Amino acid sequence: MVKKIINAKVLDVDTGTHTLSSVYVDEGKVSQIIKQDSMIVEDADLDLSGKFLSPGFIDTHSHLVMYSNFRRQLNCSPENVTSIEDIISQFKERKDEILRDGWLRGYGYNEFELKEQRHPNRFDLDRVSTDIPIYIQHSSAHMGAVNTKALEIMGLALDSEDPEGGFFERDEDGLVNGVLFEFPALDLAKAVLPEIDAETLSDDIKGGVKDYQSRGITSASEMCVGLLNGINDYKAALKYLEGPQNFRIRFAIDYKLLLNDPLFKGEDAHSLREKFEELSKGYSTLAGAKFFNDGSIQLHTASLREPYYDGTPSPKTQFAFVELKELFIHFQDLGYPLITHANGDQAGEDVIKAYIETKDHKQTDIKHRVEHLQIASREDIKLMTENNIGGSFFINHIYYFGDIHKSKFLGPERVKHLEPVKTAEEEGMTFTIHSDCPVTDISPLSSIRFAVERQTRNGDTLGDEEKLSRLEAYKKMTIDAAKLNGTEDTEGSITVGKYADFVVLDDNPFTDGCELSDELVLMTMVNGDIVYEK
Repeated sequence: MVKKIINAKVLDVDTGTHTLSSVYVDEGKVSQIIKQDSMIVEDADLDLSGKFLSPGFIDTHSHLVMYSNFRRQLNCSPENVTSIEDIISQFKERKDEILRDGWLRGYGYNEFELKEQRHPNRFDLDRVSTDIPIYIQHSSAHMGAVNTKALEIMGLALDSEDPEGGFFERDEDGLVNGVLFEFPALDLAKAVLPEIDAETLSDDIKGGVKDYQSRGITSASEMCVGLLNGINDYKAALKYLEGPQNFRIRFAIDYKLLLNDPLFKGEDAHSLREKFEELSKGYSTLAGAKFFNDGSIQLHTASLREPYYDGTPSPKTQFAFVELKELFIHFQDLGYPLITHANGDQAGEDVIKAYIETKDHKQTDIKHRVEHLQIASREDIKLMTENNIGGSFFINHIYYFGDIHKSKFLGPERVKHLEPVKTAEEEGMTFTIHSDCPVTDISPLSSIRFAVERQTRNGDTLGDEEKLSRLEAYKKMTIDAAKLNGTEDTEGSITVGKYADFVVLDDNPFTDGCELSDELVLMTMVNGDIVYEK
């Protein structure tokens, strides 16, 4: 453990300034911060030689378990493939390497970044194999594609009707073509995917944690235990927590698991919180119960107040309002903080209203949250602030999906207020920004840059009026993230008494000349231990 750091330019995330200092650590916490008048030469565990010491980044919305497992699959993201032909070619070339438990799997494709401008379907994937089942998950995690062999294993006839809440893409003859939209359709594939045993997935998580730490992250929120592999996600998390810990994780659990799986019989928020904290020796805890009230804008499955720009009618929310209230009452009576996915403004409106109408059942000081909030109005945000509801904006959408939202889904006017973070800042809302990894790349410094610049992949700027300052955006990954989590007394800033969770940066992220990217990250420390070094 590092107990003494000298010649550190300590960043103050409240003021946006820095002070040359020596920082002392005792039992994993900051014990003293002593200002230096100049660089010094003396015995120390770590001499930063004028590099910048920042509080570690706090990721408040990603899918660590899913990301960790995806590292073993074919990367179909725009950074790795440019066409369906690329996907087919890479599957063929790497078949023996990627084949796992009899399946070929991939992740991260975005049809708008593919040369063909469409989803890969069973006819495409059958060119890879008609004997091996294949499943590729879309970048949104709300849809995917399978080959004909996988459809056979799923027991899905080509003339099957659409499941409620989801649907199948079809060919010119009206037959299922292997493209599955939204969770009710995806669940049919997930039901037959090979189970990932807890030991294997626990090892995957270790690898994922190392990747997070290399980006300066010291604390993360796993935003849906159960999304990847059902109850095995939970078993793997517990298995991971049995080992040595050097990373802080908050686990949000899919409400369906909590309701239906026998492992959770008799459990409530208090007992699960105790279980996570005892197993991890205080490194991990329960985040809450997770719900989904709509899908994704780029799939036409987010529930909007107005039709999509291309004329597509908005779908209904995932839950009827009465059902939403019943679920929220049930889980609040069991002590859970509530965390609900709502990309569209109609979905968000219903969630906010249901939180307010059931608030008498709330038993925790941790804020209930609305996630993504991509086109929330000022009135929505005011209502959240007035009722102590927190939230997190999917800021990476600006860069990764802003161009297609402008031209197809939202149009040039609505897209100016995509991810309305400045409005939220003005209204005094407690909120953060996030990547939703593996939907987009995990990189706190990139997310901060997106909030500051609001530039799309094609270089367009969406809504100057919604830009955050560098300091405002930086807070969303540090002290404001801690406030949303209810952990501001222990993390989020470099303060005596807080965890010695740091990231060492090569330059000052508060200055305009500093390029905000992962290249800045030199070292990450958790509890005073160096967990990553460039």
